[in-house]
Amino acid sequence: MIPGSLQHLFLIPLGVQLTLLLLLGWCYRRRGYRCPKTVKTNIFRCTSCKHVYIDTRKVPLSKCPKCNTLNPVIRR
Repeated sequence: MIPGSLQHLFLIPLGVQLTLLLLLGWCYRRRGYRCPKTVKTNIFRCTSCKHVYIDTRKVPLSKCPKCNTLNPVIRR
């Protein structure tokens, strides 16, 4: 039988887990957090059904997803 006390049965796994957690945090911080690139979106408002929607394509007119009418970009 392996000699050890009840304290060692709890402290050794806890120490290993805390060490791994600190190592992962250090690696994450060293690598650095990079924000995802923002995508320029156009906002459209349908002239017939008043539905507001966005589109990531660079088009002057976009079809409404509800009623399929063409709508211009809303100026910001």
